[in-house]
Amino acid sequence: MNPFVFQSATMTVFYQASVDEHGEPVVKGATYRNLIKTVTGEQIQTVAQTLIGLTDFAYIESVKTQKDLIGV
Repeated sequence: MNPFVFQSATMTVFYQASVDEHGEPVVKGATYRNLIKTVTGEQIQTVAQTLIGLTDFAYIESVKTQKDLIGV
């Protein structure tokens, strides 16, 4: 069985930037690269909320995307 080999990971932070003419939220995202292999979901959420907390935007959620190599 071939193991998964960590290649890279990113974090995308979604936030409400404004509302449109119908009052619907305008959601935007910012992606940050080069996460370390051992980062936890709690750490990602803490950093994401801190980053958005520096703005007037409302935090919605954050997503971690990991790329692994299979078949080495």
